[in-house]
Parts: sequence; C-alpha cells; structure tokens
Amino acid sequence: MADSPITISAVRREPTAHRISPLTTLRLQNGLRMREIAKYCGVSPATQSRAEQGTNVEVATALKLARFYETTVEELFGWMLDSPS
Repeated sequence: MADSPITISAVRREPTAHRISPLTTLRLQNGLRMREIAKYCGVSPATQSRAEQGTNVEVATALKLARFYETTVEELFGWMLDSPS
C-alpha cells in the first residue's frame, strides 16, 4: 500500500465562503488565473482551487505555492488554524 501524501487541513472557526484566503488575494493582485498557477506548480486546477479554499492541501503543493509567491507556507495557510484558546 502506498503512503498517503501529507496534507494541511484544520478546523476553521468561520466558513471560508465569507473569507478570501491570502492565496486568493495574491493571485488576484497579480492578475493570475488558477489555471496558470496550477500549470506552473504542476498540479490540477482543482487542486489549486482546493488550496485557495484551504481544503486538504498537500504539503508539497503548499511549498510549491509558497515558492511561486516568494513567501512562506505560514503566510499562505496560517489563516486556517484556530487561534489558541
């Protein structure tokens, strides 16, 4: 049996429909389409869409996106984590 890829996922306090992720903001600010970024990172547009929604992002994909935007994984996906109680 093959090992499953490591993914980033977290319980969110707010539905993502009401919040634009930093990943989406960066894409829009740079006038890019999901398809363009997906191609550069070697993932499908569906994977790019899930990344922007913060849904089960593989670590390898998160690292590629961070490299693409010249930032950190924490800056792109830190919003997914609940703040400490």
